[in-house]
Formats: sequence, C-alpha cells, structure tokens
Amino acid sequence: MVEPDWKVAKDVVRTDERGRLTLGQGAKLKSYRVMINQAGQILLDPVASIPERELWLWRNPDAAGSIQQGLEQSTTGETYDLGSFAQYAEWEIED
Repeated sequence: MVEPDWKVAKDVVRTDERGRLTLGQGAKLKSYRVMINQAGQILLDPVASIPERELWLWRNPDAAGSIQQGLEQSTTGETYDLGSFAQYAEWEIED
C-alpha cells in the first residue's frame, strides 16, 4: 500500500554516471522496492525480507492475528500451563 502523502526529502539530487543516487544516513543499509509511475516519478518503498518458509504466515491474516494475540497475552501474563508437549516432538507432520 502506497501512502498518498509524499513530501520533499531533498530538493534536487542528480544520479551519477551509473544511475546511482545517494540518499543519506536515513537510507543506509536498508532494502527498498522501487516503483515508478507513468510520469517518471520514483518511489522507494522500504521492505523487509522474510524467510520463504514463513511467508505463509504473512499471507494468512487469521493466523497472524492469532499469533499477535498470543504474544499480547504472554506479555500481560495471561498464560496457562498445559504441561509438556514432549510426547509430540517425534510426530511426522504432513504438508
């Protein structure tokens, strides 16, 4: 989702002979998705990389919400001891 409220971060910057821009310390060591519109405007959208094996969670809002709720409950001490789950550690899980 692109927020519509752009503001000027630098008045004028010029690319070097290889097309590179220097963005300053605020952009140091970050990853961006680069988007361009028909007017030639370029938007750098900060992104974070996640392991592919965890991608399913980001695509499933119900599961993500459940995990978020569990984390909040754990933070507030709203937990219940259900005993050991060690007996299930050797179970094969089908995909």
